[in-house]
Amino acid sequence: MKNIQRLTTVLAIILWLTVIGIFAIAFAKNQLWSMGPIITYNRPRNALGWLIVAAIAVSTISAILKLT
Repeated sequence: MKNIQRLTTVLAIILWLTVIGIFAIAFAKNQLWSMGPIITYNRPRNALGWLIVAAIAVSTISAILKLT
């Protein structure tokens, strides 16, 4: 169980760093507006939207596993 907890925590960190990195690169290149829309009609629309949803899901799972 500890291995699964560590794996989800590491995966959550990697996903959040990826999302932050994509935002930072887009901001540096002045392409922030070209990435949108990220989430519309309650659905993720592009790769960044799916990464954000996956990061939130894995972070939630990691938090739940830490509580048990």
